[in-house]
Amino acid sequence: MVALTDLENLQHAHELIRVGLRLSIIRGMTRIGTRTLRQWWKEVHGVSPANGKLPETVLSYIKDRDSAARLSAFAALHRRLFSGELTTTSLMATWREYQGICGPLDINAAYFAARDVRVSIVMLVPCRECNATFIYDAGSKHTDHCPFCETKVIADDG
Repeated sequence: MVALTDLENLQHAHELIRVGLRLSIIRGMTRIGTRTLRQWWKEVHGVSPANGKLPETVLSYIKDRDSAARLSAFAALHRRLFSGELTTTSLMATWREYQGICGPLDINAAYFAARDVRVSIVMLVPCRECNATFIYDAGSKHTDHCPFCETKVIADDG
């Protein structure tokens, strides 16, 4: 007999596969085996899932001030809605809400943003100028200052 939590994990895994979350992340969140997940991926997407090393942090997804702003907004929304809890439900709910408000966002980047803030790999800090919350990491040129203020300056100039 299958337990209710097992059914929920199966449902969550299928949903995460549909939106393109990497299988190793899904496996870690749902405890469903790789063979099953790979088979489902192929059925859903018609191709085998990508192989390769996962990024170590959200900083791998931050290439410019726009990506820094988008991932900061997602991480801040996730923390506001779920107080740092990172589950399949919290990830998907925040991701859907974010996309409804702000537009498309890679689910993998979203996962790393929420995870890295949760485990303090990066910090969410308030900007002293505009009071927006942003991902801060002193070692990155796109996260050592507020990406929203930077975006505002460009928008005002354009």
